Amino acid sequence: MFSPLTGKSDVQRIATYSPKIIAEKWKYSMGVDVGADFRSLPTIEYWKCLTTGLGWYAPPQAAGKGELYSQLETFNWYYMPDKWEFDVALGLLEPGEHVLEVGVGFGHFLRAARNQGVLIDGVELNPSAAELARSQGFEIYKIDLAHLSSEIDMQYDAICSFQVLEHVADPGGFLRDMLKNLRPGGRLILSVPNAAVIRKIDPNNQNLLNQPPHHMSHWDSQVFRALENFFPVKVRSVHRESLANYHIAWFVTGYLRSLFSGLSTTANRVLFNKYSTAPICWLIKIGLNKWIPGHTLLVELEKKI
Repeated sequence: MFSPLTGKSDVQRIATYSPKIIAEKWKYSMGVDVGADFRSLPTIEYWKCLTTGLGWYAPPQAAGKGELYSQLETFNWYYMPDKWEFDVALGLLEPGEHVLEVGVGFGHFLRAARNQGVLIDGVELNPSAAELARSQGFEIYKIDLAHLSSEIDMQYDAICSFQVLEHVADPGGFLRDMLKNLRPGGRLILSVPNAAVIRKIDPNNQNLLNQPPHHMSHWDSQVFRALENFFPVKVRSVHRESLANYHIAWFVTGYLRSLFSGLSTTANRVLFNKYSTAPICWLIKIGLNKWIPGHTLLVELEKKI
């Protein structure tokens, strides 16, 4: 096994999972069918790159297909119209810049960027989401990033991608493909779940949304800074979301259950639930959440000239 970022065997296998058991949990907990191809995989392994700190899952065939995301888009929390990272990214863009968003969802960021005077196109492989964004007057490419540079005569000033990098089966190739479509000196603006935070509340990666077929890799600021040694980029800025109100209960319950993981599963769930943790959540909500790192990390990477 080789690291998807360094290309070297500087890796360690951390855990193995049963695709059939994962598929059953998705069906029971969320009513989502992850597909026969996923269920037929013999095993899923979780690896760590010892040089960069990246955690990732193998094999690549465990990554979710378009059918998975067509099911997930029916949940109103999946493509949220307003996100912390959208505001941060808009503050990094200038009117008149040519920008590409990779993974546009329903086009919420596209509209916000256009309203700010940014010239923006998109890439989206989910057919229904792509059509919705296209109906709003945007140029949406339903094409693999690896082939985009040969299809259009354009190198963008900035490429944005929100909560996408962690989903792709080959993150190193994905980064290289984005860089091919970016002018020298241009910026990659990427948001991901902050693995440094999530490790504290889900150290064994049991959350269904944080493992295949949904998430295929885990990122923190250390991993992004390590990219400078293997890709033609430098870290220009790092932004950490404060704990959002709608994530407080998730954070508190997860953190306490992790802290007292020595208890039995039943005792843990009885002691730490939405009722018992309500006073703590209330204290955090009235102002402490500003000082607590939240779900999302956003980084701005500059392509070296």
